[in-house]
Formats: sequence, C-alpha cells, structure tokens
Amino acid sequence: MARSYDVAVIGCGAGGYQAAVTAAQCGAKVALIEREGAGGACLDRACVPKKALARVASLLVQTRALVGQGLAGGMRCDIGAVLAHDQDLIADLKRRLPHRLRALGIDLIVGHARLRDPHTIGVTGPQGFARLLARRVILATGARPRPLPACPVDGERVVAANRLIPLLASEPRRLLCIGGGAVAVEAAFLFRTFGSEVTLATRGARLLTRPVVSERAARLLERKLSESGVAILKGVSVASTRIDQDGVTVVFDDGREGRFDRVLVAVGCVARADDIGFRALGVRCDAAGFVATAETLETSVPGIYAVGDMKGGPMTAAAALHDGRIAGENAAQGFARRRNYHQVPLVIDSILPLGVVGLSEDMAERAGFAPEVVYIPYGASAKARVQGASPGFIEIVHDEETGQMLGGCVAGAGADEFVHLLLGACRSRRGLWSLADLDYGHPSYGEDVGAVLGPYLARLVRTQPMVFRPGIYAHAD
Repeated sequence: MARSYDVAVIGCGAGGYQAAVTAAQCGAKVALIEREGAGGACLDRACVPKKALARVASLLVQTRALVGQGLAGGMRCDIGAVLAHDQDLIADLKRRLPHRLRALGIDLIVGHARLRDPHTIGVTGPQGFARLLARRVILATGARPRPLPACPVDGERVVAANRLIPLLASEPRRLLCIGGGAVAVEAAFLFRTFGSEVTLATRGARLLTRPVVSERAARLLERKLSESGVAILKGVSVASTRIDQDGVTVVFDDGREGRFDRVLVAVGCVARADDIGFRALGVRCDAAGFVATAETLETSVPGIYAVGDMKGGPMTAAAALHDGRIAGENAAQGFARRRNYHQVPLVIDSILPLGVVGLSEDMAERAGFAPEVVYIPYGASAKARVQGASPGFIEIVHDEETGQMLGGCVAGAGADEFVHLLLGACRSRRGLWSLADLDYGHPSYGEDVGAVLGPYLARLVRTQPMVFRPGIYAHAD
C-alpha cells in the first residue's frame, strides 16, 4: 500500500534537509528521500569539511605570523592526520543526522525517487520498491560541476571542484586552480597553506566578480593571496590541455604554457539531468536547464517546489537553507512567503575571510538609493591589532537620506560571524541606529562600528529622515 504524507522532499542536501525540518516543525507529516546518504554535498565534500580545513589553515597562518612575537619554534602540518580528522567529523555528523530526523517524526527513505504524477512518487531502494503519496513535493537534487571543454576532467590529474578534498590527499607539488569565484579562492588558500605551489587562473578581470562583493574586498583578497605565494593569472582562459603519466601541460589563450601535477576545475555548476521525472510533469526549466520557480519557490506545476542549486540563483549552502525554510513553510501551511537573497550572507573562507550581505554600493545606486559607505579599517581597531588581524576592514552601506541599512562587507578575522550583526541591522526597523544601540565588549569589532557611526547618525537626526520598512526591498532578483 502507498504511504501518505503532507510533504515529500526529494534530496537531503542542505536545502532538502532544511525544507523537511521546517515542514515537520510546521506540523506536517514529512518524507525525506535520499539515494546517496543524508547530508548531501554540503556535509560530504563542501561546506562542513572545507570549514574544518580552513580552520587548520588559518591557525597555521596565524601561528607562523607569531614567530618572533613570543612563539618559538616551527609549526608543521600533517595533512594526512588533518584529513583523517575531517572524515571522522563528517562520519559523526552523518550518524547524528538521522536521529534528529526521527525525533521530528520525519521518515528518511533511502532510494532513488521518480515522480509518477504531481502527488505520487515511486522509490526504488535497498528495501525494494515503495509508493508514496504527498500533497506537496519539494525538489532538492542539487547541481553538478560545470565542465570545461578545453580541460576535460579525468578524475586523476584533472578533477572537478567537488573532488577538492580527495585532491588535497594527493599533496600536489604544483597545482593549477581554474576559476575566480568563491570555491577557487578558497581552494587556492588551502593548497598554498598546506604547501603546494598554486597558480590561480581566471578569465575575469578580477577575482570574485559577483556584484555583492565590492571592488575593495576583491582587490585586498587578491593582494593577500599574492603575498602568500599564489600566482594569479587574470583575463586568461585555458586553450588546451595535455595529460600524461607525470602531470598536466596547460596552454592558455594568451600563449603562456604551464606544467602542473594536478588541475582543479572550479568554474561553477550546471543543472543535473532530470532523472526523477519532473520535466514529464510539465515543470518548466530555464534556458540553462535549471528549474524555474516563482518567488514562493513553487514551480510551474502547482504543489511542486524546488530549492537550492537545482533552481539556479546563488549556489551557496546559506541560500539553499533559506530556500528550504521558505519552501518548507509554504508547502506545509499554504503560505506564500517569498525568497529574498539580499538577506542571505555570503561567507568565503580564504586567506582574507569575507562576509557579505545585502547590496554593495554599486547595486544600491542602480536600485535607486542614495548610498553612502561607512568604511572602518582594521588598522584602527584595537581588537584587530591585538589579534594581529590587519589588514582588513568593515564596510557598511546605508541610504544617506533615511539611514536604512542596505548591506555590508566584513573583510578580515571574524567575518563569518560578524556579518550576521550587519544582517540584523538590514532587517531592523532601526536601520543604521540598530548598530549604535548596542553595548559592545572591549576590545571588539562591534565597538569600532558603534563609535564610527556617531557623525552619520547625528547628521540624519538633523535632517529628520523618512520612515523606511525593514529589510531590503531594492529590486526583484
């Protein structure tokens, strides 16, 4: 007999897991279907293990900088032990995940799902075939690495970005990293810190070309990577690749040629092929093959939603979690909550940690605001100086006419956590004032923000600013 559910979620990565948890917390009876094991790319090979590796790499950089400041002796890294600890961490988290699902009453079903109609799912797995009925269905099957025709992946010498951690285990002496986005700059930092000679090649005129990342932040990150020994090639593409038993020869379109032990291709993602049957039901996809959704994350077929990388948009775990909360509530309770990626932080764990949220100055100006940027250098921060964390900075983008917080960037130590304070201000009815309302510890990065804002707030009081709505409503995505 078929099992009946209020919501069925296909895929247990970050977005699918969050969608299932949210729907269950809303009172829905939920099935979560996963064919490769709970956790998805985020837990197995991306966010969580990379965060653990970035912590070790950052500690190495910090301790090496402390030699001569009271720390004596050298610091050596055992990459094998680091990766073994990483795998133990992942295994422990994966063991815990099903327990939490059971505690919430969510049925985790292992197997390959295929949609038979908008409310019927067939699942083929280790326990045989099962048929599920669901009032609502949430698709969360992710994306796959974008291939680079001039540099085909062979899985040994040339690998895709989703194989970054196994590539670390090979301890390449010379690595080429192709790409200029978050994954590429994180990889360049890790491999260089762990001892590889790294070349980073991007066809862009700068690293991190996403509009939300300011030019100032991208330039500083590039400088820090260069100072660490990463060779950065900008405005170049791979023309051809030749693989032999000893390595890889890469020819670039500007005529340069390089010889490398390994190549990491990190040039983004493309849509997965539809092997679960949603296209046959009329679910519309865009020209690139990603599932098209409304702002509520409902697809062109009523009652079917899509979250995370399979629908395009920001391809980060934070965005997938945001999607999961929106789709989970909408599917479980019939709500019409809308996604808003301006409220989702982007965090990059590289040699210069970055945390970005909301609108950059350029984006705010294009959206019709009168943006003003408060710039706070780490060089003036007692906390940063004590921690040896300079250079770095905090940028706060606000509307100079009203004081509405529009966005911000933290470039430097603590960025991955401090960015949430800026996010809170973006969503607050107090806007810029919300950052000055707080009492901060001393020394802290927060107190530097509160102190610097005084003149800006005094001017706003004199001009009697208009009232604004909380959040960022600049323009449609």
